[in-house]
Amino acid sequence: MQIDFPYYGQTCAVDAGATVADACVAAGHPLDLVCGGLGNCGKCLTLVQENGLTFEVLACQYPASDGMHILISPDGAHKKILTEAIAFDPLTFNPPVTAYPVAFNALNLQSDRAFLASINAVLPVDLRCDDPQVLYDAYEAIRRTPGPVVNVLVEMPLVPIETARNAAKAAGHMLAAVPSNHAASMLGAAFDIGTTTVAGYLYDLENGAWLATASAGNAQSASGADVVSRIDAAASGRGDALQQAIIATLSKLLATLCQKAHAQTQNIIHLIACGNTTMLHLFAGLNPKGLGHAPFKSQITGMLTFHPTDLGLPLHPAAIVRLLPPLGGFVGSDTTALLAALPRRGGNHLVIDLGTNGELAVGNREHYTVCATACGPALEGDGLTMGMRGISGAIERVTYTDHFACQVIDAPPAKGICGSGIIDAVAALLDAGLLERSGRFVTGNALAQNPNAAMLRKDGRVTSFVLLSTKENAGGPEITISQKDIRAIQLAKGAIQTATQLLLRHAGLTPKDIDTVYLAGAFGNYIRVESAQKIGLIPEWPNTPVVACGNGAGSGAIRALLSKDVLREINALPEHCEVINLAEDPAFNDTFLKCTDLEKT
Repeated sequence: MQIDFPYYGQTCAVDAGATVADACVAAGHPLDLVCGGLGNCGKCLTLVQENGLTFEVLACQYPASDGMHILISPDGAHKKILTEAIAFDPLTFNPPVTAYPVAFNALNLQSDRAFLASINAVLPVDLRCDDPQVLYDAYEAIRRTPGPVVNVLVEMPLVPIETARNAAKAAGHMLAAVPSNHAASMLGAAFDIGTTTVAGYLYDLENGAWLATASAGNAQSASGADVVSRIDAAASGRGDALQQAIIATLSKLLATLCQKAHAQTQNIIHLIACGNTTMLHLFAGLNPKGLGHAPFKSQITGMLTFHPTDLGLPLHPAAIVRLLPPLGGFVGSDTTALLAALPRRGGNHLVIDLGTNGELAVGNREHYTVCATACGPALEGDGLTMGMRGISGAIERVTYTDHFACQVIDAPPAKGICGSGIIDAVAALLDAGLLERSGRFVTGNALAQNPNAAMLRKDGRVTSFVLLSTKENAGGPEITISQKDIRAIQLAKGAIQTATQLLLRHAGLTPKDIDTVYLAGAFGNYIRVESAQKIGLIPEWPNTPVVACGNGAGSGAIRALLSKDVLREINALPEHCEVINLAEDPAFNDTFLKCTDLEKT
């Protein structure tokens, strides 16, 4: 069947029996199937045109038909994804994988050993080649295809190999030698693989120059919005499809990065990726089922290394692909990379990565205590009455002075409210006196005397707050926040505050011992700190600044790409971390119940 995507100028073929959501995946525009395609969340409502009629359907349930037009647009699919990796401490450029251009006329081609010796005579490293086949292949490639320049690909090992024969040179391993008509730069790519989005960065590995940045939605979203859905999907036999989905996402991003940089993907010789533990398993083709139940065991206990052919990635054939090591349990290598990227300052800090799967760390580079906590999807706009991701049409800011005011991504009318908007809204409801600290909407005299009482509406036993009427929303839908939505935010707030308190106790620290609170990830960068503190989501401690560190995980992956010393530090970091399973703490339940009120920390 042929399916048309008119806003993309694209037509794609799908098999009979495919759903509208399947067609979107086939066309490269996957939808966010929050419920994993079960048809019970309603978040994939999509406009289609069929037999001359235009109407909305549940994309995960409605069958596609030959000649159907699916009316999704690039603007509607664009999310606010944080792709700018914030620079921290200055970095000494010494990449673990790099390339050295060597003039062809400097080479001795009498034999492969003579070839290696002639390279060593001009390189600033003492080059080793322990694999005779690699040396022979490199020698033959240059002998058969002579050119003015030869790019010698070199890996500098994390653990120093035996003392270099020339004490003035560090020892390295030869990966390949590539004939070239010019000194084309060899490249490196770093990726932060999130459950929802993937951010990629391209660098020149000969001088450390940034070349391009790109981001895209994780194509695995078609199998569910959260890690639990992905784990269930993998356990039900869809692990290969999930691996191929993330490989396809990275391949597409690699092409975009190189297009922006006017480069070729086959010149990429090193790729480093980080992500939460579930994403690492699915990328590596490992079954994450052990993460789906206590004691939440990971199959990955260290850094994993692959060749491009193992994964089907469009890189140089001799390239190295590395997955940075997770810290343990649900605490993934995104946290490992983040901790390695933080500035080297004295004292202790608290790191909070807000999202569906919250990750926290407290301590310093000598020792961290870390944990993961399930916040639920509300912080990312999922599971709410009018919730949506941070895309065009989402309310991202809410303020209250003597009236409520909303800011919509791109322009009104609003279609719903995203995570940063709902946090603002809860704080604004407290300011307006319409919400108790217990999380209940006010009633009785407190409501009757409130000038905004008419904005609370009771429908049977359900009470909702009307943030925007249809008239106020420029003819768009009425935007409401229900008591259930407030409870969802309370559960997320309770999870983060509980984790903060128990982590401090396990680490033997108090709030007075914390010098800085870092908020990590795109979501942490977009929320208003004062709103999050007002509802107790993040701590408000005297003289302790709260710093949004942007995509710190991406920064850490980039630093590992550009510095062997950082990659070595990241590889050793799990040894300096104590992973806490909060569910096993006897104080967890009581602490959590106390932390669900909307009280400041």
